[in-house]
Amino acid sequence: MGRLLFINTIDSRILAGITMFVGMMILVGWVAINEESRMQSFVRQHNGRSIERGAELFASLCSECHGEEGYGQGDRAPGLNNPHLFGYDAVGAQTAAITLANRALVRLNDNSETLLAEFTDAENPPSEARQTEILAAIEDLEAQIEEQQAAITAAVAQRVEALNSLDTATDNDLFPLWDTVVDIETTAVDEVEVFFNTNGTRLAQVGWAGDLHGYIVTTLIHGRPGSVNVYPNGTGMAAWSQTAGGPLRQDQIEDLAAYIMNWDKGEGWTTEDFIAVQQYGKPLADGSLPSEPPPPPAGDDVAGILARWAAEEVVGSATSGELLYDAEYGCTDCHRNGASAPDTVGTASRILNERLTLPQFAGYTVEQYLVESITRPGDYVVDSYSSGLMPSNFGVRMTDQQLADIVAYLLTQE
Repeated sequence: MGRLLFINTIDSRILAGITMFVGMMILVGWVAINEESRMQSFVRQHNGRSIERGAELFASLCSECHGEEGYGQGDRAPGLNNPHLFGYDAVGAQTAAITLANRALVRLNDNSETLLAEFTDAENPPSEARQTEILAAIEDLEAQIEEQQAAITAAVAQRVEALNSLDTATDNDLFPLWDTVVDIETTAVDEVEVFFNTNGTRLAQVGWAGDLHGYIVTTLIHGRPGSVNVYPNGTGMAAWSQTAGGPLRQDQIEDLAAYIMNWDKGEGWTTEDFIAVQQYGKPLADGSLPSEPPPPPAGDDVAGILARWAAEEVVGSATSGELLYDAEYGCTDCHRNGASAPDTVGTASRILNERLTLPQFAGYTVEQYLVESITRPGDYVVDSYSSGLMPSNFGVRMTDQQLADIVAYLLTQE
């Protein structure tokens, strides 16, 4: 007795097979097209849950000193729901305008002096035609100098107006060492611009070269025992991480950081937000302030980074790199045992023996491959791992030295 077939003819079977194959391809394509949005939705849900857990931790562990709404408490602990902490400079636009105009004035005055020296050169006097050109050029430069001086005057007036609206905030230590500024309307005093450039944001104030997330996480991990010296009503911030003897796991540290970071309003901060803060951060425990702005980030120009390292003799420290890799940037969370990214162990050997054998990496060094992988992670994704999981902004979060330290650490992973 023959078998009963649902589809009897060979043509029908072929047609059914083609239909099923096309359907499968459409399904695979649909999944591929929607994968990015699915991953983004997953990330949003993950971040939302992290913020919720962080809110609970903040309420139970942090609000007593930093305030229930994160505005801080006078002489006890600084506000974290704070535009100054999030890099919003209340007078940054005016200070930048003054700084740029002063730089332009230096250049214009130098050009004017050079032309005047040529005009009055007794040994090599210029021709009459050249004298006419020089006089016209000096006249044009004088007009530009007047424009820059007027721009400075206007920016200073605007900055004074902005500062007057922030009296309450400055009383709460918005600008530490405020009394050291002799005259904020005297633009000729370089110290005025240095003061605002190094006090406009909290990260500039403490000389932190990384990003805000790293600053918050590092502070949570290690605490601020010296803060008792600058906040007389406080007890000093303890180390919260288990790695430093505290009670919190690394994931809880990250949850707290996510909750604090969620206060950021970007460009939406207002004068009222500054005034709402009850206590701003104070100078370092020894009373010092950085005299220079923090060093610039490494960026993502791989060739430029390596050239700077060579020219400036930047040497990485594997010991410091391990701390940055594990604690500050949390690389271990994904790279441990190859869970979500290639395993940390064996990194240097894999790059040398596997990655650099690929055609696209011909001529690369292990160091070059590592720098590119950290600062431009989307350029090449190792098979079996998903694209987009590794943050793409490490180039703006790390200085050259921090990046060199992490590379030095990874070079030890053979």
